[in-house]
Amino acid sequence: MRTRELKGALSKAKTVSAHMVSLLEDVVQESFLPGTAAPVVLTCTIPGVDLGGWMQENKPLVGRYLNQYGGILFRNFGVSTVPRFKQFVDQLELNALEYKMRSSPRHEVGDKIYHTTTHPADQTINMHSESSYASSWPMRVIFCCVTPAAEQGETPIADTRQVLAGLSPALRQKFEQLGVMYTRNLSQKLGLPWQEVFQTADKAEVEEICRQSDMEFAWQGEEKLVTRWRKKAIYTHPETGEQTWFNHAFFFNKYTLDEDLLSILGQDNLPFDTCFGDGSEISRAEVEEIGQAYQNALIVFPWEKGDVLFLDNMLMAHGRMPFKGERQILVSLLEPMED
Repeated sequence: MRTRELKGALSKAKTVSAHMVSLLEDVVQESFLPGTAAPVVLTCTIPGVDLGGWMQENKPLVGRYLNQYGGILFRNFGVSTVPRFKQFVDQLELNALEYKMRSSPRHEVGDKIYHTTTHPADQTINMHSESSYASSWPMRVIFCCVTPAAEQGETPIADTRQVLAGLSPALRQKFEQLGVMYTRNLSQKLGLPWQEVFQTADKAEVEEICRQSDMEFAWQGEEKLVTRWRKKAIYTHPETGEQTWFNHAFFFNKYTLDEDLLSILGQDNLPFDTCFGDGSEISRAEVEEIGQAYQNALIVFPWEKGDVLFLDNMLMAHGRMPFKGERQILVSLLEPMED
């Protein structure tokens, strides 16, 4: 209902290569296709290595890898339950965010530990950078695979530096100059109600959040809230100094919705939409160009039980493929950043 499938994603996906080099006695480094800006894979070769402790002891290495590759996939460290993942996150001693300003349904299973989404299993979730539309977002996003799906259910990722480089100079310039305007229609009828998005049923509290976030807002009747706000589309990474494609211009755009739904609802009743910051439309062709840039940078790997995917949220976008069977992927949002 919300998004189209990323056509041909799996057929074009990059896979883990056999390239391996020694890192430490108990951990080896694999790479996705050598020479590509893809996450590095660190695999534990003996039982009992504590991932949180290992990361604390190797902070400079972890930081370099995040800056270079955008993410690290940790394997065979035994982080495969909700309590174990919570323990691991606590060991990192990074500030965890509560998931507010929600864009998808998500259930908390521990203190600021969430199921990734309850979005219908037969649908794809398009590529996006976590909470990039909000005034506050996580710098780090950590996923943990407790139960991989019986079929598919991958979490595709894409380097936002590559996505930005894949846009035409003309489109990039438009986004640099104009930014993105977001619009959300929040009601019980479609998408998420405002109570779910703002995590409160107090209208006065919602209005104060909107003011603090520089959001225009208007109540339409008792249960519908329309919000509108502007943000940059291209950001400079605070550590690497590189420019990144960091926004929800593609994810929230009407042209990524199912065609039948779009025709039934009409543009004024969509749960969300994006345009350029001056209010002009992002054309279908421009949205398709962004989608192709994501597709060209796409990396897809199969989840294994106990996998921990540690992403720099400004450098690596993510999504979700459809799946069959039970699937439990946890997520924690860490290190709050603000405009």
